[in-house]
Amino acid sequence: MNKKEIAESIYRKLEIKRFEAYSFIDLFVEAIVDCLESGEKVVISNFGTFKVVDRKKKKVISPKDNQSMVIPERKVVKFLPAKNLKETVRGN
Repeated sequence: MNKKEIAESIYRKLEIKRFEAYSFIDLFVEAIVDCLESGEKVVISNFGTFKVVDRKKKKVISPKDNQSMVIPERKVVKFLPAKNLKETVRGN
């Protein structure tokens, strides 16, 4: 499902204008990004948690030329699904 499909679903279920559904998605994503940028985690009940974690640097071997390389330390976004979301996806 992509942004357009999500907006269409919101548009139909809430009976709002299409541009309002798109605006809602944009504002929702913007709020999540703003929180993550400031180091906060984002907890959405019954869905999951987004948080920024530090990945340590690591040595890897390039599959192209078998050369050793170092991937530097960096920040990444991690999503931890809520228990009920995991159970729903599993079919429990």
